[in-house]
Order: sequence, then C-alpha cells, then structure tokens
Amino acid sequence: MTRSILYSLLVTGMIFASQTTFGQMAKEMLTDNMEGGVSSVDGYVPSMSITKDGKTAYFSKASYQKPLYGVFSKKELVHEIYRAEKVNGEWTNITKMDVCPNHYSAKHPTVSEDGKRLFFASNMKGSYGKYDIYVADIKADGSLGVSKNLGPKVNTKEDELYPSIYNGTLLFFASEGREGYGGLDLYATQVVQNTLTPSVNLGGHINSKSDEYAIQLSPEKKLGLVVSNRGFNNTISQYTVAYGRSNKQDGYNDVAESDAGLQTVMNTSSEYATTSYEDQQ
Repeated sequence: MTRSILYSLLVTGMIFASQTTFGQMAKEMLTDNMEGGVSSVDGYVPSMSITKDGKTAYFSKASYQKPLYGVFSKKELVHEIYRAEKVNGEWTNITKMDVCPNHYSAKHPTVSEDGKRLFFASNMKGSYGKYDIYVADIKADGSLGVSKNLGPKVNTKEDELYPSIYNGTLLFFASEGREGYGGLDLYATQVVQNTLTPSVNLGGHINSKSDEYAIQLSPEKKLGLVVSNRGFNNTISQYTVAYGRSNKQDGYNDVAESDAGLQTVMNTSSEYATTSYEDQQ
C-alpha cells in the first residue's frame, strides 16, 4: 500500500472520528439543555428556548477555556450560546452564536414569541456590572444583529440573569442588584420594540430570602411555578404559587394574598419609556 493511500485513509479516519466526536458532543449538549436542571457548576440551568413553530432552539453551554491574558493562568469558565434546528424530528445543525466578544460569557437565551429577537445574559465589556440582560435581532438567515444592553431600567452593578418572555412583551428576569427580599429576586418589565417600563419586583409571595431564578405562569389556573433554592439545604426546586386570588388554597407552598408587584407589571398600559437600547460593540 502506497504512502499516499495510507495518508488518505488516515485523513479520512481522522475526519470521520472528528465528525463522530462532534455528533456525540452535540447530542450531549442538547440532552443537558432539553429540559434544564441543576448543575454543580452553574446551579439552576434553564431549559432551551424553542421558537413558536418548534423548528429552532437556543441554549447555552459552559466550558473551560484559556484566558485572554496570562499564559500560565488557570482556565476560565466561559458560557456560549448555541442554536439548533429541528430536521425530520431530530435536533441538528448546532451552531455557536456570536453574541459577545471572545473570552466573555453569554448564557440563558430566550427567544421572543415572534422569533425575531433573542434575549440573554452576558458579562461582556460595557455591562453595568456583572451580568446584564441584552437583546439581539434575529436575522432571516438565523444570524444575530448587534447585541444591545437593556439599560439601567433593567440592569444594575450586580447580576441580572435568567430572562424569559411571557405573553409576547412581558420580560421576567432575576436580579440581585436591587433592594429586595434577599439573594436573587424575580422582576418584570414590559418590552415593546426598543422601549421598556421600569422593572417591578414581583413581591414577597413569589420572592424570598433565598434565590429565585425563574417563573412560569398558568393564566387559566392563576398559578405560577417558581424555581428557587428555598428548599432544605438550599435545594433548587419548583414551588407553586397562586396570584390574583384573595383566599389561601391548600396544597401550595406559597399563596399570594397581596400580589401588587406581579399584577402591576401585567396590567401596565402601553405608555412606554422612550429610552432606546444602547448598542454594544
């Protein structure tokens, strides 16, 4: 067998092995983010965000990478956002999205109801503090436009994380940069095009002295599922809360008798502020 044939077989084998390895990695990435969960590294990990037509999903994945400076420095944990497409019932075509400069993190993506914008948290240069909430337009080819910081009505000098969209314009997120009930509290703001209302704390029936990460509402039942670490030994779990009710109901961990925060932001009129998002390079 000639050297050229051996070389060709070797290269082919390397390519096949590389494709197989990437395929396995892709499956693991999707499996880890399909329904969310709890990570020993990141704590609560939200499930991947899927477009209304069910054809596109966004999720984040963390990996240890060499820092930009310091040859002998330890590797740093960097979060990156990925996009996947559903083809013939299978998630495939996994692509890393360029939403922030290298060596910065972007995580917790959530896609708008119309599939035209992606909200996420990032610690990129230009943030108000640690992690801020950003938004980027989703182009027709699937790529993203310039990432834009939502500004001081949402972001603070501390962390803002876990954005999620409800009913088209209501943006929920977790923040530890405001005076609240302790740890991460859940807040909400109404977002329409490039304008937003001041953020509102969802109140003491939803937030606690522990960390609250996310909320999912069920309007028909007037119930919400809150993800929090208020459990024994800071166990992260879901807790059922009721809103818009005046009487306590048995079987719930917390029930709202006074839910001014959540009701305020849900009933806000369309008189939005004129502040536009600031472009971040």
